[in-house]
Amino acid sequence: MIGRWIFVRERALTRRGWLVLAGLTVAGLLALVPLRLAIGLAAPETVTARSIEGSVWGGRIGDLRIGPLPLGTLDAGLKPLPLLLGRAEFALMRDGPAPFAASASASGSGVRLTGVNGVVTLPDGMGGLPVTSLSFGDLSVTMANGRCAEAEGTMGMTLASPGLLLPDAISLSGKARCEGGSLVVPMQGPGGMERLTMRVAGDGRWQADLVLMGLPAEATSPLVQGGFTARPGGIGIGTSGQF
Repeated sequence: MIGRWIFVRERALTRRGWLVLAGLTVAGLLALVPLRLAIGLAAPETVTARSIEGSVWGGRIGDLRIGPLPLGTLDAGLKPLPLLLGRAEFALMRDGPAPFAASASASGSGVRLTGVNGVVTLPDGMGGLPVTSLSFGDLSVTMANGRCAEAEGTMGMTLASPGLLLPDAISLSGKARCEGGSLVVPMQGPGGMERLTMRVAGDGRWQADLVLMGLPAEATSPLVQGGFTARPGGIGIGTSGQF
């Protein structure tokens, strides 16, 4: 029995054995890391949550918010493959009637979001606009050194009716791109008469400008009294904020 133990011990001292042992040790230590600690180290200061439970490989974040943007309660876990490349990337997911999924990573130079899909409800609107929800379709954005470095996919908004004479909600969508160092998403409604341009700077400041065209005079007048101003071909309103 002693001889067999010595044989096994000698095999474990080979280079390959040491690598396996080191890998198992690291994996074991990572399995004990709380998700709360990992999120605290990796997330920017604007990311807050009511609660964070579970391990780094699989836990739950309660009432996650990015600035004023409420993402709700999500399942979260560290993705193994990016970790091998030296990047801490978290998978975020929510099932149910309002599903949402995304991968997020942060470093000293910026933030990277990939595979963002789903809907986020905005009960408090968005600045001065009555935005009820945001939608995402395979959206990916990389912000590096305070500038938009890469963007693709689609983003949409649903706005509540802006006036009594416009009873229907307004739905807009468009493709994301980088422009002048900012994330820019020019959106329009199905008929092309509603347009909104969303701009997000690298520091999280955002601007949204809504233009409505082709409205009858009886619908335009109340909106102008409510803060809309004349624009080429219609009326518009702008708002801004900080993520």
